Amino acid sequence: MSGNLQQRRIALLGVLASPAILMTAIWLGVLLAVAFGPIDYPGQPSAAVLSLVAIGLMIFLLFYQGGKLVFDRWFVNQNALSQISAQTLNSVTSAVSLLGIVGIALVVIDRTLLSGVSNGNYAELLRCAPGLVDTVAIKRTPLLYGGYVMFSFGFVSVVLFLLRGEEIRGWAAALAQISIVCPVAYALLYSGRMPILFVLVLVAMAMLVRLTQGRTLLPRGHYLLLKTAIAVALFAVYSSAIWFTRQSFCIQMSPLITELQQEKVRRDTVAAAQEPAAPKETPRSEAGELISAAELNKRVAQVQALPPPESRPSSTGAILAMMLEAWNVKPRGYVASVIESGRVSAHEAMIGLSTYFYLTHGVRTIDIVWKSRDKFTPQWGVYEVGVLSPLLRVFVPASDQVAVMEAELRAALIYGFFPSAWAAAFIDFGFIGAVIYVSIWGAVAGWSAAGSRYSGRMTPRLLLVFVLASILLSPVQGPLGMANSALVLISMLATGLMLDLPKLQARPE
Repeated sequence: MSGNLQQRRIALLGVLASPAILMTAIWLGVLLAVAFGPIDYPGQPSAAVLSLVAIGLMIFLLFYQGGKLVFDRWFVNQNALSQISAQTLNSVTSAVSLLGIVGIALVVIDRTLLSGVSNGNYAELLRCAPGLVDTVAIKRTPLLYGGYVMFSFGFVSVVLFLLRGEEIRGWAAALAQISIVCPVAYALLYSGRMPILFVLVLVAMAMLVRLTQGRTLLPRGHYLLLKTAIAVALFAVYSSAIWFTRQSFCIQMSPLITELQQEKVRRDTVAAAQEPAAPKETPRSEAGELISAAELNKRVAQVQALPPPESRPSSTGAILAMMLEAWNVKPRGYVASVIESGRVSAHEAMIGLSTYFYLTHGVRTIDIVWKSRDKFTPQWGVYEVGVLSPLLRVFVPASDQVAVMEAELRAALIYGFFPSAWAAAFIDFGFIGAVIYVSIWGAVAGWSAAGSRYSGRMTPRLLLVFVLASILLSPVQGPLGMANSALVLISMLATGLMLDLPKLQARPE
């Protein structure tokens, strides 16, 4: 009896590996959570949000079903391909893992040893005040750019190992598991959580894909269930700790942040006054106008040497005030009652509420973007694809696209907030572009689902894991905007081609 129940539960989980079902379930759940959850989003979900989400879902599902129908037949009609040899699988896994590990090592070396700035303080400072990114002159070496190209392969090697772990042995298996250091180190370097959350979601989606293939959740051996449980637990602890650490750091650094912001305003004012007389191609900021890394380190150290601000015990009133000021929301009455009763401490409540807000406020962003839709200009990927902004700042300093984008986001009061997949698509590509973007997303989902079912190729399976992860995180960000997921997608395509191309070339006519 218990065996049958377990089989039914596994079958139910496997159903969620359908992009159509998962997309519908996720957005129905998120909308209900916003309507009735512990945080009161005034007037949300609004009629506009419900309509826009319904349209987005309809476009995605339409192209998913169309793509799946077309590619189901296409994959079925393809000649049978030989299975990937164990030698090829192990060789590619080793190569991809090493690329990721070496890549993140290069990024670490650049950020911690060669940038000239105290990376921990600098990363935290930008989390407190992202607008200060243009005020500090830090050194960037080719190691950083090379590392960025390579480190995303670490995400792929983890997924590849989970999908085919029974056949990956020895050093290849060890390197693939060590590759988890890539998202972890990246998150620590930039004082963030999303890279770790993203790789954990990829792990979960790889499990779902395995279920659709009639396999166990995880490859046997390697103590993967225990390792996964430990990773999730450590992420929960880290996520809680970083929230309070950042809050304390931002409070302590608030005088310095105010000074730096005022200095930035003065520089921008002077630059604006001189702009008519300046040549058109003159960069917006000269290196001499920026604060040196050494100067920033010195000023941060001076603030840290001061006695920390007196911390006061949190109360329900303090939580309400903080949420209203920072997020323009408040907890629902039943949450406030639980805190007042003492059954949940203010500390625990803030952990839960901040995480809930982190994952759900994209619904409100949709409404804000819709109301301010006439104030946005297409950003053509710069909004979602995180690596493009620093590249524009460094290699095209005369371009004002990043500054214009930030000004539009600030004017709409969504700077620093998550947009959801639907709002991100509009901000990057406008109405027509967003429709095309979501259509491609749905068609790729259909192609990967069909290929995973009817072919032995790895590219569809890798892409299916990516698509499912992007759907699960779609209330937060678009498919190309999650922790440099655009680079992860490119790495997945490259890895899939390395595995599938030899089979395609050897296919009998």
